[in-house]
Amino acid sequence: MKINHIFLRHFMTPDTQEPGMPTTESGHTYEFYTEYLKYSCPVDPEWHPNQDYEVSVTPTVSYNAVEMEPVMKKDCLNVVWVPMHYPTWRWFNDYLPDTFHDLEILSDPNSEYPTAVVWDYNNETHMPGNFTNNEGQIEILQDKDYSQFYCSTLSWNRDNVLDTIGFKQIISSYHGLGGLFYFNAVSEDVLLKTNDIVTKVGERYPIRYFVPSNVFRPNKATAIVKMHHKGMLNDAEWNMNKFSQYYEMDRFNNQESKYIFGDYVNEYFNLFGITPKTMSYPWSYEFNQDRINQDTGDYSMSNKSKYDSFPRSLLQHTYIYIVNSFTSTKTSEEPVNPLKPSHVGDWDEKILKGFMYGMPMFINGRQGTGKLMEELGFDMLTDYNTYQYDNEPDDIVRIDQMLDSAINFPKANDDIVQRLKNNKNLIRSKQFWWNGQSKLIKILLDNHS
Repeated sequence: MKINHIFLRHFMTPDTQEPGMPTTESGHTYEFYTEYLKYSCPVDPEWHPNQDYEVSVTPTVSYNAVEMEPVMKKDCLNVVWVPMHYPTWRWFNDYLPDTFHDLEILSDPNSEYPTAVVWDYNNETHMPGNFTNNEGQIEILQDKDYSQFYCSTLSWNRDNVLDTIGFKQIISSYHGLGGLFYFNAVSEDVLLKTNDIVTKVGERYPIRYFVPSNVFRPNKATAIVKMHHKGMLNDAEWNMNKFSQYYEMDRFNNQESKYIFGDYVNEYFNLFGITPKTMSYPWSYEFNQDRINQDTGDYSMSNKSKYDSFPRSLLQHTYIYIVNSFTSTKTSEEPVNPLKPSHVGDWDEKILKGFMYGMPMFINGRQGTGKLMEELGFDMLTDYNTYQYDNEPDDIVRIDQMLDSAINFPKANDDIVQRLKNNKNLIRSKQFWWNGQSKLIKILLDNHS
């Protein structure tokens, strides 16, 4: 059965019909499905997915069945994507209070239109607590039954994790990252579609470490402080731009992170203050300034920073990419069995960029993140590591082992370069991105065909 992916009109068109609706990042899945149709695979041009689909956009900013009818198909499985974005639902609460009921009607198994309603959390790994039925919940989400809905999320290997919202099924998917950054990146830097990588045998790199850290987080600060202690910052291009999120949210909400990383956060501020730390000129303007301006309320992107691709001239001067992910503390979601450990695979597009450019990469992230990448088919070159740091449960020890492994990583040789090229071929392949949503689609078709 063909799939008809249906998206809310607001998220990909200028909002002239419903002024006041909040902006959101929920266009990533729409961008994936529209751009994927146009993407020509540079690795295996003959490969094509075995499932046909089309993309539709609602005529209005509404999931009302009557208003949806022009885009609903009787001979397709209609997959209705719903933004799991709380500001949007606050807007629905004020202006379209029947929206949740509209979704219940759409998901009726007896409808003449085969339909699956999927809540879209494809850009995040931690389920948001603000959708649970807690005290003070907005009226539109109070005492609601989500058991007829699916949720698609970037979180991976959700071991012993309780679904406090109550979906019919939570399904791990990564195709949203294609819409979030990959297709934008290959449009910003056309060389990304070629098999060329920045790592070369015999190349001399004046800078050993590239450590981008656009948004301040406690574990990122910890890595920078430890790099300072190890003398690595003298041989690094690094930045730390946006502090508002930490001051407005992180330092109050994440007490465990504060306990684990607190001393290093204080030391970071003693060493570097709260003034944004930029890359060197000219990359300070290419890579930093727009994010810095956001802390002052300027979202104009007037410097035209490239968010999805890295400045190629910068990468040609650096050898090792150290990924500073958002967190390395354990999940805050409730366990099914509190007597057993719980785990959520936590990753994002920053890791995939290392494969995209073909760089030796070390990840400051949660335990098991490297293993997750291997499950997706990537080679983490772990046989060159001084420590198998990805297995280390202690966050501070893991950061130390990760940095020591980066220090001792050898010069590029034929083996390293070929394996980096293999990683790039994987991320450029159309099949890789299709696999990011194939489990979801199979489950939907099995349940609704």
